[in-house]
Formats: sequence, C-alpha cells, structure tokens
Amino acid sequence: MKAKHKKHYPAEIFGYPVENKTKEAKGIIRNHLCPFSNMVRCSKQSRLLKYPMGICSVWWPNNSPIAICPKRLLQDKTIFIKVADYVFGTTDNVLLFSKVKLKRIGSFDFVLVKHKPISDEIDDFCVVEFQTDSTTGTGKLVKAMKDYMKEKDITKNFYAFGMNTYNTIKLSFIQMLNKGQVFEVWNKKIIWVVQEYVYKNMVNRFGLEDMKLKKDDANLFLIYDIDQSSNPNQYQLIIKDIKSSTIENLMKAFRRATLPKIDDFIKILYQKLRLKLGIRIT
Repeated sequence: MKAKHKKHYPAEIFGYPVENKTKEAKGIIRNHLCPFSNMVRCSKQSRLLKYPMGICSVWWPNNSPIAICPKRLLQDKTIFIKVADYVFGTTDNVLLFSKVKLKRIGSFDFVLVKHKPISDEIDDFCVVEFQTDSTTGTGKLVKAMKDYMKEKDITKNFYAFGMNTYNTIKLSFIQMLNKGQVFEVWNKKIIWVVQEYVYKNMVNRFGLEDMKLKKDDANLFLIYDIDQSSNPNQYQLIIKDIKSSTIENLMKAFRRATLPKIDDFIKILYQKLRLKLGIRIT
C-alpha cells in the first residue's frame, strides 16, 4: 500500500532526490548531468530556462515518485537485464540497440538482440518501449526548477502542476495496437515498460481483463516503480510485476470503454451559454 502523503513538487532533479545535499549530488546538479544516461548533459529543454529542465520524477499525492522522463528508466540497466532474462533466459550474447526504425510502423525505443556466440547470426530479438507519464501546468514545474537551482527548499511548497495521465495512456494505447499487432504476426515479444500508477489507471479506465502473464502472448507489460525508502540519497528503479495481453483483448477493452452521456455534455454547453463564454462568428 502506498504511504499517505500530500507532496506536490519535483521528486528527483538531475537524478537525485531534491533533499539530497551531498557533495556528489551538488556536483552533478551544478553541471546539469544525467546519472542515468552515462553522465552526459541533460537534454530536456524549456524555453523558459537557461539550463536543462532536469526533473526526472515528481511527487503526486499518495504515490511513489512518478517518472516523467524516459531516461529515468535507464538506471543500472535494470529493465534490460530483466527483459533479457525473461525473454531469452540469459543476458549472455545480448546486445542493445536504440531508436530502430521500421517503415510504416515508426521507431522502436530499444531492441535487444540475442546472437550466436562469436557470430553476427541472430538467435532472437525483442523490442522494449518506455512509457512515462507527463504533466500539465508545466509552468509550475519551471518555477519549482528555478527555486531549486536557487537553493530554495522546494519541499515546503505546493506547485500546482497536474498529471496528464489520460493523454499518456491514450497515446500509449494507440502505439500498443499499432506495433503490438506486428509482433503477434511475427511471434516475437514487445515489452511495454509502464509505471504501476499508470498501468493501474489504464486497467481501470479501459476495464482491461485477463491481464495475466501468458507464455504465448506477444505483448508484455513490465510494471515498474520508484523506491524511495531503500536508499534515500538516490531512489531505485524496481520491477513490480510482468503481465501480458493480446491485441484482441486490448481492442475489446477499447471498444467497451464507458462512453460519456450526451446529457452531461449538454449541461456543460448550457453552463457556458449562461456565462456568455461563446465568441460570435458573424
């Protein structure tokens, strides 16, 4: 069960918890580095900042830190090791490739390829797709970032950003249907890496059923979370579970999703009419 809290500010900036004031953390933050991506300079930009928008995850009430940057998921190669062990049964002779494009389908985040020893002959492969949440009211996060870089204690503040979880799920779902059907035909695995908070939201929103782990399913869901308790100076990416589904099951859920009633929409329009919010077109 998640600990009850009302935290509403960035959880990690440039790879470290915002409470971490160690010399190591300060050095990385000062140089705007990403400890999850080989210590290269953070690439996230905002036109409102003169330095990178280095927020990796945010606190959201009653949840563990929610990842909002895909590079946050690169920590210690935990995900790739877990996937290789599950799909191939080993990490030996496995290579990782990023941003592999396929005509008419798009780009895959990562491809793990298992090859024969001392050979370029391919034994097997699978695709790994990272899914992180996104925010609304990003200007509030920019304010938090500025405060933090000025060494203000942001943990005492409430920054009024929101989570754009529905949009995250909607875009991810389209990708799952588009790419997932290819891997069913190929009889290969595609792994959707999703945070527990987002996964539960998706399951509840679409009424997904029969989300168990089945050997023959091509679409796997690797469910992760961010553990803040085992090492308070640097939070850890942890694997919570693996589930699977079929494209047919996902499509059924998409089609039976609860639709809004027209009366509810008319009430919204009526309120706008009463408040005279419309713009005349003639």
